[in-house]
Amino acid sequence: MFDLYPHQAALIDELRAGFAQGHKRQLLALATGGGKTVVAAHLARLAVEKGHKALFVVDRIELVGQAVRTFSEIGLTVGVLQGENTSFSRDDDIIVASIQTIRARQAPDWAHVVLVDEAHILHKTHIQLMERWTAIPFIGLSATPLRKGLGRYFTNLVRGPSIRWLTDNGFLVPVRGFAPASDAVADALKGVKVRGGDYIEAELGRAMNQAALVGDVVTTWQERGEDRQTLCFATSIAHSKALRDDFEAVGISVGHLDAYTATDERRDLIARFKTRDIRILTSVNVLGIGFDVPSASCLILARPTLSEALHMQQMGRGIRRAEGKVDCLILDHSGNTLKHGLPVHFEVQDLNTSEKGTGEVRKPRDKDALVACSHCGALMERVQVTCSECGIDRPQRKSKVMTRDGDLVEFGAADMGLVADMDERRRFYRGVMGHAILNGKKPGMAFHLTVERFKGWKPPYQWQNLEPDLDPPEDVTRWIRARNIRWAKGRGRAHG
Repeated sequence: MFDLYPHQAALIDELRAGFAQGHKRQLLALATGGGKTVVAAHLARLAVEKGHKALFVVDRIELVGQAVRTFSEIGLTVGVLQGENTSFSRDDDIIVASIQTIRARQAPDWAHVVLVDEAHILHKTHIQLMERWTAIPFIGLSATPLRKGLGRYFTNLVRGPSIRWLTDNGFLVPVRGFAPASDAVADALKGVKVRGGDYIEAELGRAMNQAALVGDVVTTWQERGEDRQTLCFATSIAHSKALRDDFEAVGISVGHLDAYTATDERRDLIARFKTRDIRILTSVNVLGIGFDVPSASCLILARPTLSEALHMQQMGRGIRRAEGKVDCLILDHSGNTLKHGLPVHFEVQDLNTSEKGTGEVRKPRDKDALVACSHCGALMERVQVTCSECGIDRPQRKSKVMTRDGDLVEFGAADMGLVADMDERRRFYRGVMGHAILNGKKPGMAFHLTVERFKGWKPPYQWQNLEPDLDPPEDVTRWIRARNIRWAKGRGRAHG
């Protein structure tokens, strides 16, 4: 048994008020981490207390078990309608059913209220149920109700608190990260056709599964990933397996998941990921919905998408709270963050009532709403007067950062050559000197690596007399390690 947070209790009150006003079809928009299933469980309990039965419909098999656990924890008796696992009776308080099994076997006709999970993905069977059971209340649940035409099926939208509010109030962790700053992805996508509001997957997979695209995913993770538990979103099975193989080639433990992965193998990989036996899970189309491992604190976005909903679902896998977790690190090799923004920028719009199209509602976005501080490079809202990182007024530099050779640039990264101040460069120089001495190399290499690191800027001659830092900063050693890997790979290609 668990209690509701005030914002969750308020949502239930709004839904009850909606029913009192005559709305039989309501949609609850609540962000990842806001507690959709918890709210659904309490709604079901309210129905049971009145002597009613509830039906909870999910879109994916993976969601069945999660829902059963949540409803059981609140004290409800739970039946299941899902393939070979089907087991229910009229005595059950609530039945958890997959929409696929309902399509094949029909739903039990004694439900008094129907709760539809992931309601932005309305199947024909959902619509048929709503049309047949006109007197029964339906409550849709969704974090991303962007689909065109949802307003034709749901007459009332109940909005939960925004991701920004949930983050500010400790329900979600903040996001920081690195974004691609070259045109390589855009160039690769020029020939990829669009269907149904997003890139055609087969063409996208071929376009993105190229070694020459935006940086090197493995090198970037080694340099930036901080050894975090990481989820990687790929474009195709071949792309996902290629990423797995490249990671494993440098000694990083990785698991690959796709729709054809056997259930036992899937469970084993996820269990090993939870215990950190596997550091990275790379996948295609199976980690966006229903994957619940809050300890994942790094996301590799390697699948470009025009779908804001898909982007937000992927980002949602990393922003849940977990013990010891302070933030979510994004390594974006897709350009999605520049196209769709960060989680805190997502806002639920009014439900669309269009009768044409099945894609998403596109809302105008102020592409310059974010700026990077001209002093320290921290990403911040344009409306801010003072940088929250360094305290400097009126940030001038926008977030449209450019770099070379497929490197990734941090959202507000303090290490950009154009914004790093002298103290940062001196710190880097001393760190390289110390690294060189500790590894039996000449400290003079600090000059050449600093020139490379800061895009041609030459350190003063007298810096050769600086005291070496014999405990080099971790970010300095990561950069050197990643540089050496890139150099070694370059030699390999040259001699291949």
